[in-house]
Amino acid sequence: MMADDISYIRKWIKRGLSKDGKTLDFSGRGIDNEIATDLAENVALPDIEILYLHTNKIKDLGVEEMAQSEFFEPLKELWMYENVIGDAGAIALAESEQLTRLRYLSLYTNKVGDEGAIALANSKRLSKLEVLDLSFNRIGDLGAEALANSTHLRNLKELHLDANKIGLRGMRALARLSGLQNLQTLNLSYNQIDPQGLELFSDSKRLREMTAVKTDYPLGD
Repeated sequence: MMADDISYIRKWIKRGLSKDGKTLDFSGRGIDNEIATDLAENVALPDIEILYLHTNKIKDLGVEEMAQSEFFEPLKELWMYENVIGDAGAIALAESEQLTRLRYLSLYTNKVGDEGAIALANSKRLSKLEVLDLSFNRIGDLGAEALANSTHLRNLKELHLDANKIGLRGMRALARLSGLQNLQTLNLSYNQIDPQGLELFSDSKRLREMTAVKTDYPLGD
């Protein structure tokens, strides 16, 4: 597809833009890195707040291009689940100067590992983020520790880490939860759940005060 032939983008916008101009649905369009670059170079809609880019074929390079573009600048919600995004893509989002308004970020069912999770945890740009969904990725103990200790994601209320590779070390950090002071929902189901970790969770006053903590086994009373 020629980069200078962007008529398909106009058609997608016409079909995917909500009547109030605040939501744009580009999900399931077969978007790959080349198309993502076209979008980055040719789309700037200052009124959109919610962007659906899920269920596509976007890899790290495509994320890097869009993360630097005006396309992402007005967003409050970004749905990028079910793509092929790894650590480099997550780092690009974490360092993006365009995403300072973002409140909701969905990256579940991608290939994000510890390096990407650490970048997100340390992001100064994503300070307004309220919901972060990293379920069904490749995050282990180091990524879980960074998130649990994050003082940058100070507005985060929900963190979804189900179906990753988090074990005892990560659970220990999440039980302490020295960062994320406003977190109210934590999902840790389908990880390398350790009995000692579950005991730490049960003994954690901080977790007991939260609205919802989900693991493979319910925490004791």
